[in-house]
This record gives sequence, structure tokens and C-alpha cells, in this order.
Amino acid sequence: MSDHLLSFGDRHLPTGSASLRPDEAVMWLTSTADGPTKQVKVCGEVDMSNAHLLVELVETLTRTPPPRVAVDLSEVTYFGAHGISALLQARALLTDRGGQLTVRDPSPIVLRIVTVAGVRHELGLADLSTHAEHRSTLPPR
Repeated sequence: MSDHLLSFGDRHLPTGSASLRPDEAVMWLTSTADGPTKQVKVCGEVDMSNAHLLVELVETLTRTPPPRVAVDLSEVTYFGAHGISALLQARALLTDRGGQLTVRDPSPIVLRIVTVAGVRHELGLADLSTHAEHRSTLPPR
């Protein structure tokens, strides 16, 4: 057995947005209870390295029936395919337990990705106003 301990924080790792930064958190999750609905706030980058944490948090919150969870994506800066998968898994988990997932205030990148992927309707974002759809942090073409 080796006495060598793993060390974290001294390397630079690529993130989903292709930037290099010290080995640190790129996504933050917070949860609060607002009556019977649990609120989850997602901030930062949702990619293959961390999307499972969203599903795990939702699973933890579903222990109180009937589970209702609202996910706020307003501060998401990167959203990959694993983010879509996490939302769909969380939705299926809640539905199977008689609950409901609500996606609130998706950032422009989230809205663009779920639209391109064709899951906007499944996530309850089909009726989102065109104002939110056209707000963008991307430069005009």
C-alpha cells in the first residue's frame, strides 16, 4: 500500500467551454424549499463532468411525496448534451414518483441547446415567450 495521497487543485483542466482554469468547481447547485415545491438553482457550466450531480440532487429531493421540483437555469453559462440528459432523467424520475419537474428561466444558451435538440416541449419550454428566446449573450452574426 502506498502512502502517496492524491492532490487536487494544482492542475489546469479544460472545462466544457474549452477554457483552462485551476481544478475548481465549474457548477454550483443550491436547493431551497418553497412550500411543497423544492427549488434548485444551477449556476455555471453543466457538462459531462457534473451533470449527474443535478440528477442526484433531484433524486434526494424526491423523498417527500408528491415531489415537485423547479429548476432555475438562469445562471447557466454552458450547457452540453449531458445537461439535457440530466434534465430528462430528473423529469422521468419525478414523473415515475408522481411528481413534476418545472424548468424555470433558462439562460439563452440553455434555451438554444434544448431547441436545437428538439426537447423544448418535453421540458415544458414550448410556450416560453419570444422575448426570452431572443435575449442573447452571443454577438450578432
